[in-house]
Amino acid sequence: AMAAAYKRTHSAMNSRVLIPSFNISGGKVVGGGSFSEDPFELVKTLGLVGEVLVVDQDAEEGRDNSSNAAILDSLLDLLPCRLRGGFVTNEKVYDWLDKGATQVIVEYRDSNMGFLDGVPKERITLAVKVKSGTGAGEAVLSDGKSLKEAMSEISYYATRLILQFESGFDRKVVEAAKGLLEKGMMLNVMSPPTTDDIAFLDSHGIESILGEFLQDGTMTIPEALKAVLVSDRPDGLIPTVVVDEDMVTLGLCYSNLESLAEAFKRSVGVYWSRTRGLWIKGLTSGATQELLRVDLDCDRDSMRFVVRQSGSGFCHMEQMSCFGEDHGTLGALMRTLIDRKNNAPAGSYTKRLFDDEVLLKSKLLEECEELLAAKDSKEVAWETADVIYFAFAACARHGVDLAKVQRNLSRKALRVRRRPGNAKPPGWRPGDPSPDAEQNPK
Repeated sequence: AMAAAYKRTHSAMNSRVLIPSFNISGGKVVGGGSFSEDPFELVKTLGLVGEVLVVDQDAEEGRDNSSNAAILDSLLDLLPCRLRGGFVTNEKVYDWLDKGATQVIVEYRDSNMGFLDGVPKERITLAVKVKSGTGAGEAVLSDGKSLKEAMSEISYYATRLILQFESGFDRKVVEAAKGLLEKGMMLNVMSPPTTDDIAFLDSHGIESILGEFLQDGTMTIPEALKAVLVSDRPDGLIPTVVVDEDMVTLGLCYSNLESLAEAFKRSVGVYWSRTRGLWIKGLTSGATQELLRVDLDCDRDSMRFVVRQSGSGFCHMEQMSCFGEDHGTLGALMRTLIDRKNNAPAGSYTKRLFDDEVLLKSKLLEECEELLAAKDSKEVAWETADVIYFAFAACARHGVDLAKVQRNLSRKALRVRRRPGNAKPPGWRPGDPSPDAEQNPK
């Protein structure tokens, strides 16, 4: 059995284990090592933990680079990102929060943080450089000021704090910093050097930000995750719940370090069979899985794999789920429409719907009007289902899956400056000025 090296506190339950980090410059990932230069290729692996931190190195060093900005915007279309580098104005902070950055990381400068006035502090992380080996374990900033003195200003502007050691990781300093946090604040630590340090931090609800040690191969994400996982089974296996993009449960599997490493290496569903050993789902049946995300539960004794299932489904009974089919989910509807787009027989209504843009537009408008005319809850629910069907048909026609729709909903939800929401005038076309222009309140 895998025993916990450190007992997690109740206050640690909502933290992530780690946030992978990488730097971009001139539109490419820099630093070499095991990281691809292509940021979109890199996040296929790093993004499996659910969120990444991207550092715009050019902006951090005072250089403008429009290619970096375009890449950051495109990465936000793919997954949640925290952003760092060159955030020294109120406008830039607001712009990237509105674009969907989950957190903006700002370098703390004593009594020089006024540009953050008005920005929602739950979306701001302040980063400080601290000294190690201070003897008493006091957290001392690189300029000699104690973190305790700075905490009043830090907690006014942010709910997250990053500790970056000048040299050498110091657990006593980390514990001292943790003790200074106000209720509701979260501590992050840059580059803990060992997986045992990651387990120590995780037990205190402190997130590890990993960049250089992942890049140079000192450690891997599966090794970091294994360091915090616990099992009460004699074989040490970790129960792994498998769900689809719609969070519908497909089945229950088991994992260990070997299967987890292979899953991250291939970005597919890989598990540990209690009878056959390493099991790459779909390798023989063709019912493969694209691995989208790996989550750990609050007690760190089970995992959840979010996958995109293909073929006949997850179950050996050739159905999507081991718990029976569910035809009522949005994910099932989208999969059905995408399948019909690719396989609908010539002359069928579905085929006409995908081939005839005018027909699809008229049906969608017709169903929207019927929804607005609905008079009771039953009628509203019925007409809403029709609107969703034809809206999803429009998505399928353009190759847009449910994950892309959900990601755009997430980005919109993260806006901090709300538009008035004025209706577009008759005859408005894409590219025309928005009726909300010049009305972008903070």
